[in-house]
Amino acid sequence: MRGLTKLFANATQSRPLLTVVAIFLGAVLTTVQGRLFSSALPDLRGQFGLDVLEAAWLGTALNGAQLISMPLAPWFATVVGATRVVVIPSVVLGMAAASIPFFMHHYPMLLGLHAVIGLCLGVYLPLTISLALRSVQPRFWLIVMAVYSLRVSTGMDGGMGVSAFLVEEISWHWVYWAAAIVAPIIAWLAWKAMPLTSVDKEGLRQADWAGMALLCLGLVMVFVGMESAERLGWGDSGLVVSAIAGGALLFGSAVIRAMVKKDAFGHLLAFGNLNICLCMLLACLFGILMTPTSLLVPSFLTQMGGLKPMQTSTATWIAFLAYFASTPFTVYLAKRVEARLMIISGLIIIAATAGLGSQISHDWRVDQFVSTLILQSLGENVMLVGLIAAFVTNLNPVHGVALGVYVPIARVMTPVVSGTVMTTWLRMTGDSSYTALRSAVQNGDPIVMERATAGVSHIASVITRESQVLAHIAGYNFVFWTSIVALFLAVFLRSSPPNPIAPPFAVTAK
Repeated sequence: MRGLTKLFANATQSRPLLTVVAIFLGAVLTTVQGRLFSSALPDLRGQFGLDVLEAAWLGTALNGAQLISMPLAPWFATVVGATRVVVIPSVVLGMAAASIPFFMHHYPMLLGLHAVIGLCLGVYLPLTISLALRSVQPRFWLIVMAVYSLRVSTGMDGGMGVSAFLVEEISWHWVYWAAAIVAPIIAWLAWKAMPLTSVDKEGLRQADWAGMALLCLGLVMVFVGMESAERLGWGDSGLVVSAIAGGALLFGSAVIRAMVKKDAFGHLLAFGNLNICLCMLLACLFGILMTPTSLLVPSFLTQMGGLKPMQTSTATWIAFLAYFASTPFTVYLAKRVEARLMIISGLIIIAATAGLGSQISHDWRVDQFVSTLILQSLGENVMLVGLIAAFVTNLNPVHGVALGVYVPIARVMTPVVSGTVMTTWLRMTGDSSYTALRSAVQNGDPIVMERATAGVSHIASVITRESQVLAHIAGYNFVFWTSIVALFLAVFLRSSPPNPIAPPFAVTAK
């Protein structure tokens, strides 16, 4: 009994290594769980007996709920303690994820449980970098940043392969049960790593609850509108228009409140630094820059090869392994090159890769994409590590909590919005390409008459196929010009202040 009590007793002193393990496990779980769910959604829809729109709203609830907890997590960690902020949501997450298979035919409960899961997942990412950097010595900070960047590829690229394995080889239940097992482990690790601290009751009394409500509700409404815009018809949907307009109004009100009210939630002092502003913009654009591996290649292979989305996981595994293999090189580079130069180098690689991607044809398969996947992963790795280093070396620690309020825009909202924008772009360019190709086919042309012997349907299938190839080329062009815009912003970055982790290094007096 005494041994059991000791096993579950709270830590009496801080354990930095255990803290890093717990919080990074949570960060990886957040990204992987989102990818697991989105990749398995077509199969889950059949298991739950839902139509397309009903299933899509589960994803909206899962991702949108994170925009409530993510802005609040850094503030709550300073007031009620990081231990409570990590442990309690982890326990709730485990219970919610374990419960979903038991409510598979009760849609309101499914929707609510997915929202609860999203709300709990949202606490990990905002605390990852701050807790990790406080737990290790500065000479290990670049490694921490590189591992943090790796969770993006782990979730977005590796997550699709894991989802395919779970659904096809084991059972769809493990899409949720994996989180039901991992979340309590995170709770236990955090409980044993971080001692409980006293609650700042004065901070709770003086909290700007109105500002929190305005900002979080505004973010969620904008997210719901943007995420559902493509499937509901953009301006043709009253829900989309009202959600985006109403959310923008609420978010704008929260920002104005933060500008004029002293001690308001989410004050803008951090954005007085030009480098922080530029880094925030670059972080938002990163959602588009990563679409080649997360969306364009899987979508192309699905349409040209007739594969299920999860069957394209070979390509995403290549992207993940390339990202993982290039991480030591990226850390080596970050110790010797300024963060702003790493950002620029990564963007150049991404732009060059997008140029190669514009050469695709209908007979491309995974083998033809290998070089572009490797280069894309290298570019993402170099840029993202440089971007994280630029944030850390330019941010005044006093402004960390305030900046954390707005970082979820780049971490959650813009990747999903980027996916919606790219999907819309592919549809529009595909439709216009189809119309142009169809108008070029004239009755009586020798080639047309020759192909017509195989049937009119054959000609129509060729036009449809080539229009989709042109759409994906347009997608790569979109990525290319986005990287050019990002490069334009990056050249205005200034050198970071002297610091202990990356050039320019601080000079210590002897």
